[in-house]
Amino acid sequence: MAGELILITGTTGFIGFNVLVKALQAGYKVRIAVRREISIQELKGHALIKEFSEQGLVEGVVVPDITADGAYQEALKDVVAVVHLASPLPNPTSTDTEKDILIPAIKGTLSILNSALEFPDIRRFVITSSAVAIMTDQAANPTIPPVTYTPSSRITPLPKAPFGGAFEAYRDSKTLSLHATEQFLAEKNPHFTIINLHPGYVLGRNELATKAEELLGSTNAIALGVALGAVKGGLREAFTTPVTDLARIHIEALEDKVVGSQSFLIRTSDDKLDFNSVNDIAKTDFADAVAEGILTPVGSLDAVQLDVDQSATIKLFGKPATFREAVTATIHQYAELKRKQPGA
Repeated sequence: MAGELILITGTTGFIGFNVLVKALQAGYKVRIAVRREISIQELKGHALIKEFSEQGLVEGVVVPDITADGAYQEALKDVVAVVHLASPLPNPTSTDTEKDILIPAIKGTLSILNSALEFPDIRRFVITSSAVAIMTDQAANPTIPPVTYTPSSRITPLPKAPFGGAFEAYRDSKTLSLHATEQFLAEKNPHFTIINLHPGYVLGRNELATKAEELLGSTNAIALGVALGAVKGGLREAFTTPVTDLARIHIEALEDKVVGSQSFLIRTSDDKLDFNSVNDIAKTDFADAVAEGILTPVGSLDAVQLDVDQSATIKLFGKPATFREAVTATIHQYAELKRKQPGA
């Protein structure tokens, strides 16, 4: 497919932008679907994109409402594949999580899939799902019996309204979007295949960030919260994903080596994960930043260990980076940005 035109949604986000960069580096021509016209110009002018844009390899289309029927009709013309990342993130201020999170996630996915039925040149979809789409919430309830999570794991029964707060609704939106996608496959028997990717807490450089504090607006806050001493106590599932590998696999999943519709789990290649090791990483690898007061590595966060079988991912795409490597990239960027800010 390299050299052909693909559509990528969600490129104004942390993961989506990394995917856009990888796609261009791999030789694809890319159409980006965004909600606002200004985002097209901002992305085209980014230092990592500008050269490709000047070569005519980046074009944009505005899709103001991803839930509308036919929203992606124009965006899908002439493309051979779609990488779909656009989906709402949990917003703690939401007063109607079904309206703000659930409906856009599910309808946005079904809208683009249904429109794609009208375009015979489309051969593959790669959809960014999530580990939480197939996992029970063992951090909220550690008494849940441990299981081995595989690409075929699914949550039953499916979640139903009321959907609770933003983070609970986000988990449910991923579960229900995955279910809707698989129902679509079974009922519509499309001419294209669908790959669902299931990352955990994504860590690594956010190339859209211009201020250190912006890194805290993503799942990088998991590691940075410990390194900054801002998180003291709590539980999180031990499922982290390097953004470098996640972006790479999004693009490699377009290749012919991936046969048929499948799901893949993507996790750092650690048998056991310790969030508190972030303190040691900060002290040993970033001693200068600690001395400058940029880092205060006294945080604490316990990990709920999970048994995750990502052998299928490793067989096709190779081993992802380690937790230490992903954390190091995150802290390095935080310190780098912090030193550039006024008053640093």
